[in-house]
Parts: sequence; structure tokens; C-alpha cells
Amino acid sequence: MNLLTRVVRSLRLRATNPSIYGVIRAVRAQKLTYLSRQALIDLYDAVQRLEQQNLHGLIVETGVALGGSAIVLARSKTPARPLYLYDVFATIPPPSEDDGPDAHARYAEIAGGRSPGIRGNRYYGYEDGLLEKVQRNFARFGIDPAQAHMRIWPGLFEDTLYIAEPVALAHIDCDWYQSVMLCLERITPHLIPGGVLVIDDYRDWAGCKRAVDEYFTGRGDEFRFVMRARLHIERRPTTL
Repeated sequence: MNLLTRVVRSLRLRATNPSIYGVIRAVRAQKLTYLSRQALIDLYDAVQRLEQQNLHGLIVETGVALGGSAIVLARSKTPARPLYLYDVFATIPPPSEDDGPDAHARYAEIAGGRSPGIRGNRYYGYEDGLLEKVQRNFARFGIDPAQAHMRIWPGLFEDTLYIAEPVALAHIDCDWYQSVMLCLERITPHLIPGGVLVIDDYRDWAGCKRAVDEYFTGRGDEFRFVMRARLHIERRPTTL
């Protein structure tokens, strides 16, 4: 996406929905997300498409960090649509042998206490009481999780991520091969026609790319792959 397109999209959102435009600017200014403005606009657009097309189902986020993208999702959806959030709310688990040298070098930096945070802040994984901090961030943006039909599951995905309802959108932001693969295996079977998976780290970490490529090999007739600011994978509508 070139600079002119990014500017036009930002200006269009500012004109059509100044409230969400302000939220996106604020979560970035307050250093609550690693995502770019365009990636956050993409999440907003994906939710709006669900609402406009009356596509029912959960919104799921795996990998919450400081809550910036969850805030955008919560403010983009209708209050009645559930939003489920999953995170360890602590230092990220280590990569495995399925990940590349990039992931292991990154984890060594994190484990050694040398990781910088978002644009110079302290790395969020080092924070004590991270879940409580995320909850305070929601409150600062006027989000009441109960009224917004939000639920939070702290812990490892293998212990917490059990989906039993239709999923309309999943934002998968969990870096390593095993975490991404587990999310795909547990979420994708519940993805509705027209629903979308947003893969945050596809272009950033080799293990994430490998998990996605392996899981979706030979499934191009069932899914459509679009590279926006992040990779979007849409389940194609069923045809009669």
C-alpha cells in the first residue's frame, strides 16, 4: 500500500467516523499497540463489513498485549457481538524447534531482559499485573467489558482456547509456529462463510508463516488470501 493510499484511507475514516479515527490515533499515541494505523483501520473495516452484511459470530483475539487492538475491535463492533480475548498476560512463551532463528534470537532478547517496548516504552511482557493494566486501559477508553459482551481468558492457549460458537473474525497475533497453528486448528473450523482471520505476524516471523502455509495448503477453493497491512484470510461464501 503506497503512501497516497494510506493517507486517503486515513482521511476518509476521519471524515466518515471521527470517533473511531480518534480511538485509533489515541491507542497508538498512548503506545498500546505495535500495529500500524493502517492495520488498525483494516480491523475496523473488517468489523464494519461483518456488521453491514449482518454476518453473525464472535470476534476473537489471540494475543492482547496492552489491549490496543482489542480497544479498536470493541469500539468498532455493535455492543451485542461478543469479543473473546486470550493471552498469557505475562512474558510470551518460548518458540519451539518449528520456529526459525529469528524467533529464537527474539526470545533470547526477551528472556534476557533486553527487549524494548512499544516505541521506547518498557516491554509489556515485563509488567507485573498486566491483565489489570489492560483492564484499566479499557476503562480509559470508556469500555465496560460486561456491557460490551467481552470475555477475557488469561493463560496458555492450549489451556484456554476452546471455541464452541461461530466465529466471524479472529485477530491472531501470537508470533510463533505452535501458537499460530493451535489457533488455526481451534478457530478455523468455526469460521463462518464470509468470516476472516487476520494473521498479524505472517510477514514478521518465519514460524508464523510456516504454520499458515502448512494449514492452508490446498485450500484455495475454500479461502481467499488478501495481503493488506496484515494477511487477511476470508472463508469464501458457500454456493448452492
